[in-house]
Amino acid sequence: MKQLSKNWLTEDHIDLEYKQYVLLAYLEEVSKSFAEKHLYPTLSDLIEHYRNLKTFRENSDQLFQSFRGSLEGVDMQYFKLTYQKVVQDDNIMTELAQIVDFSMPRFEKHLENGREIYEYVESQLNIEPVGLMPLNTDSGYMIMESQQNREVRIYEYSVTLFENAGERFRGMYTKYIRSATSSPFVSPQALKLELMSQNKEMPNPATYYIHTAIALPWEATALPVAKRLLMKQLSGEFL
Repeated sequence: MKQLSKNWLTEDHIDLEYKQYVLLAYLEEVSKSFAEKHLYPTLSDLIEHYRNLKTFRENSDQLFQSFRGSLEGVDMQYFKLTYQKVVQDDNIMTELAQIVDFSMPRFEKHLENGREIYEYVESQLNIEPVGLMPLNTDSGYMIMESQQNREVRIYEYSVTLFENAGERFRGMYTKYIRSATSSPFVSPQALKLELMSQNKEMPNPATYYIHTAIALPWEATALPVAKRLLMKQLSGEFL
């Protein structure tokens, strides 16, 4: 899917009609992705664009003052650089405000559609611990099965901590291990025993079985939603 530039609001022509064309073309692609239940990266991009528009609306006065100008000359008496403002009147800011007013409700509508699809997909995923669980569950395996696709995928996961603007967040890294065809003989318990025999450094790995009865795009939907579901499980939200 063609992405919308992070700077789409201010780059190229700042013209309401032109920006409407750019935005509606992008949102048409978003609708196609959602119709195919492709959530990522579409949904996260929508959220980022919407937050940027909110920030612009809330800080438009500051943004106007922060517009950099072109160098006009040097005042040798006071050794000051003087600038000619690129934005010399309110016309551009007024145009930008109109673009934001046009865009925000349309982003909100598509965000709501994306959230509804996300909630539906999450409701179709079931998560279960496999066997005895270790005290430390920050790393282990995630066994995913789509019963309609008759496919099982195994991922190794690890939870990491990172800081952003002084705040600490938890994130999850996953590594694809292998796939198998779903059958009565390919049980989560048997797969865990196989993983334990292959990786002696993890004698009793935390293992979770996430399964669904519906067909979903793996990388664009099933995996990212499953990761967030597992993060909830590890954070104790289901306890």
